[in-house]
Amino acid sequence: MSLTVTDGYDALADFMDDRFDTWSRKLWASDREAFADLFDAMHTPLPRYAARLTTEEAAYDVVQEAFVSLWRMRASLDPDRSLKSLLYTLVRNEALNQRRAMRRRQDRHAEYSPSRQPSPSDEVDSDALRTRMRAWIDDLPERQREAFRLSRFDDLTHDEIADVMDIAPRTVTNHVTKALQTLRDRLDDHRSTN
Repeated sequence: MSLTVTDGYDALADFMDDRFDTWSRKLWASDREAFADLFDAMHTPLPRYAARLTTEEAAYDVVQEAFVSLWRMRASLDPDRSLKSLLYTLVRNEALNQRRAMRRRQDRHAEYSPSRQPSPSDEVDSDALRTRMRAWIDDLPERQREAFRLSRFDDLTHDEIADVMDIAPRTVTNHVTKALQTLRDRLDDHRSTN
């Protein structure tokens, strides 16, 4: 029996698929060595992919955050879902999140252009509002608070949050929507009294 180049590629692909399946199972069991092996195997292709979505300088940060997200969600990994495609999705989402964050920072920076420098009282008001906002978030019902934080601070998608919280994606949407409405209402009340 003679082997062709295609047979070699197919054998390599099968070997890699088996490795990803093994890593997925071991990650689910919180195996740090498997996590390190996966990181080593993907340390070249993922930053290359991330660099196409963001800057080269930010690519490694994006990949690092994607791996942090993967570790956080390890207990909810679906063995039927491709770990490799999940990693690429996490990198893509993190790159998009970083771009959005950069735009928000630029927008905030534009608010304080040379024509309008923040006064000390502006900075005090901003710090006070930030403190108040943290308290309002802490006052949310537990499941709303958890869904909101995973969505806004950990940048997880609603499907990922549903996996983490073991609830339906629609329930995640409801929790986040209610949390946002509560926070908007409290902010409106705060603004009307100040």
